[in-house]
Amino acid sequence: MRSQSFVITGMTCANCVNTVSKALNASDHVSEATVNLATEKAKVLADDQLSDQEIIRLVEAAGYGAIVNDKAHQEKIAQEAKKREKRLYFSLVGSVILTLPLLFEMILHVFQWHIPGLTFLSNPIFQLVLATPVQFIVGARFYVGAYHALKNKSANMDVLVALGTSVAYFSSLILSVLMGKANALNFESSMVIITLVVMGKVLEHRAKEKTTDAITSLMSARATTVHRLSGDVAIEAIKKGEKIRILAGEKVPLDVKILSGTASFDESHLTGEDLPVVKSAGDALFEGGINLDSEIIAQVVHDLNDSTISRMVEMMSEAQSAKPNIQKMADRISNIFVPIVLIIALLTFAITWWVSGVLLTAIMHAVATLVIACPCALGLATPTAIISGTGLAAKYGLLIKNANALELAQTIKTIFFDKTGTITTGKFELIAFDGNQKALETLYLLESRSNHPLAKSLTKTVSAERFHLTATDKTLLTRVSVSTDSLQNVTEIAGRGVTATIDGQQFYAGNQKLMQDLGLDVPESKDTVIYLANEKQWLATATFGSTIKPEAIDTIQQLKKRKIKTVMLTGDNAHSAQKIQSYVHLDEIKAGLAPEEKAQMIQKTPNAMMVGDGINDAIALASSSVGVAMATGSDIAMEAGDVTVIGGKLNKITTLLDVSDKTMRKIKQNYFWAFFYNVIGIPLAAFGLLNPMLAAAAMSLSSVSVILNSLLLTKTHLK
Repeated sequence: MRSQSFVITGMTCANCVNTVSKALNASDHVSEATVNLATEKAKVLADDQLSDQEIIRLVEAAGYGAIVNDKAHQEKIAQEAKKREKRLYFSLVGSVILTLPLLFEMILHVFQWHIPGLTFLSNPIFQLVLATPVQFIVGARFYVGAYHALKNKSANMDVLVALGTSVAYFSSLILSVLMGKANALNFESSMVIITLVVMGKVLEHRAKEKTTDAITSLMSARATTVHRLSGDVAIEAIKKGEKIRILAGEKVPLDVKILSGTASFDESHLTGEDLPVVKSAGDALFEGGINLDSEIIAQVVHDLNDSTISRMVEMMSEAQSAKPNIQKMADRISNIFVPIVLIIALLTFAITWWVSGVLLTAIMHAVATLVIACPCALGLATPTAIISGTGLAAKYGLLIKNANALELAQTIKTIFFDKTGTITTGKFELIAFDGNQKALETLYLLESRSNHPLAKSLTKTVSAERFHLTATDKTLLTRVSVSTDSLQNVTEIAGRGVTATIDGQQFYAGNQKLMQDLGLDVPESKDTVIYLANEKQWLATATFGSTIKPEAIDTIQQLKKRKIKTVMLTGDNAHSAQKIQSYVHLDEIKAGLAPEEKAQMIQKTPNAMMVGDGINDAIALASSSVGVAMATGSDIAMEAGDVTVIGGKLNKITTLLDVSDKTMRKIKQNYFWAFFYNVIGIPLAAFGLLNPMLAAAAMSLSSVSVILNSLLLTKTHLK
């Protein structure tokens, strides 16, 4: 048996997935075939007798296209993706250009405005010329989707759009163009629906693109060359077991085990934590970490295809595949409503013909029933509300990249938060100093030459204009502003700290390991600290803490009032996590987690939202029902998320939930108005009390009601 991945082209809905899946699994040579709409890929497990070309022919026989998803076909896949993207965008632009004149004419008609020179806009032939390409060229995708849905004995959104727009188009063609009934023109209804639904498809396409962008960003973040002991080579040439050099300031190119040397490494891409970790002989290093201070010799434990970044890329793709595909409200309603409408129209035709014996009367009654029941308003109910909801969210600093997020956010029962950069600011600040003013000035001088994050935090904090801190001896420590001229022989001690000569005396600043190397006893601390000492004794301790975002505590309390469970996931240690928990009081905390462990927890939790900001959160963001990325974080996280919070304010999470609630309420109101006209109009049309022209006017009025109701959402004020 062998496993092969294929890119499937032409899929538009869940029914397409079912069709392709059935076609593949029907073969005796296929053990298992899984098809995913979000990634547009199929994974096929088949025996060796079935070639790739035969698998492609099975997909083509079902009405779709397939391309082998391997390196040899990447260029072809990219070209096909660009072609589809261009067709989709050209379709939208063309549809908008052709629709705007008729939409403008409808507004003029509703408000009884008469503008000289624009009377041609109401000409049936003019409208027919504009509507036809929209209906049959731009709208062709809906007819294809409807065909596949009906073939699978279901009625989805494509059937709804195809039926609704066809009724509006052909009733306008017959009644207005052929019969001369000018008041039965409704071409704009079909055009507006097609334009808005295509706009939704463009937004969905952009959401899929973002996941691809996140994967591309991960791939581009890797090193390209590696230092063999014998010389530099391309990373692709390195095999498992080879020995390499990693210089200070360089990225770790592959997963390795240190053979000799000690250095500090920034592994925030995996842990999300800003503090470097000290690694020495025997320790493992993972691809993407940054060597901060000293050369090491290491042995490769995973080659390029099995490295950390490669696994993250694979997990990103799998996470997107596992993301819930919601059955949209329009699909659920159309599955019931469309068959009922068709049955009522057929019964109206049959009964009227049987009672009256006049075929033309029976046709007129059936047409009137179809026109008044035309699901144009239903087709507009969701996209108009989603577009308005997206606009409302943007007004409050929320960029919605995946429209599904607005529908899914109202179902959220659990919200997972990353710690660093999400609940905290992601920056360490000096919160206590055990020492006097002279010791603080000495420590400032030493750390002014270090690139360590704590050193940068200390020098920035104590040089601030309004800095003051009370020392243990009750001396008021003030802003430091001293000359570095007295600083000599500055030396970074790999994984330990820094040392220098000041006014002829040797001083050291660093961690507990450095103090132990000097043979000095220092007070132990579970907090993040820097010790200051000379060659004879410990002099001072600077204690640092993560700053909690000011709105974090209130946000967690607001979520608890909504009965939403709050959980913090962090790669940091349990002590640091507990310290944050003592302030914000989340329902649960999980510490020391790797990126894939975060994703696994989320995948096991239904109706879950993930809020994060780092590269290490990307897989979790892609795995959740709704991924929310802080705009203050990494680009990869923002690309993987469904929603981006501009400014990184945590209280925007409750705003997102409010926007979702109001959007879904607006969608339900839209369905009410759509059904309101149908419930009143269908019986009247069926009994011949509503002719096709009046039915067309009522249908148009229902569509206008839905659009205006959705536009009111943009005027909503949130707290």
